[in-house]
Amino acid sequence: TRAEVTAALGPDANPNAVGGPDQEACDLFHPANAPEGVVVMIQRNVLTRISLQDNTTLKTDRGFGIGDGANAIKAAYGETAHVQPHHYLGLPAEYITVWTNTGGATLNEHGWLPENTTPNARGIRYETNAEGVVTEIHAGGPSIQYVEGCS
Repeated sequence: TRAEVTAALGPDANPNAVGGPDQEACDLFHPANAPEGVVVMIQRNVLTRISLQDNTTLKTDRGFGIGDGANAIKAAYGETAHVQPHHYLGLPAEYITVWTNTGGATLNEHGWLPENTTPNARGIRYETNAEGVVTEIHAGGPSIQYVEGCS
């Protein structure tokens, strides 16, 4: 819950920033005591996504972080990696998504889960730029598929 996140990592470090259009439905923020570059997403009072961005030195369980190359990530995950063109930048920028649990849902032909139907799904998404370099990493449930913050 939001209360548990706040107890563990502190309150919103910048409470005047807008985290989402309806903060009761969805809010994005950097907890005050979290490492730099960590942003959490709280939807309807439940943590649904943790994101790494900017110049954080944190790494995923596979040892990947901001600044790593897309080809190394795709090689490490093999055919479990679903690749889509970046929504705004187009190819060669892309999203590399790996689902560790689909929550019983079937992925579509692009590797996407049906929205809001699989709350138990878990995965990780690497967002890359036109140079094939990771710029953001999102881990959590179906909300890792959101392109713009809470949507």
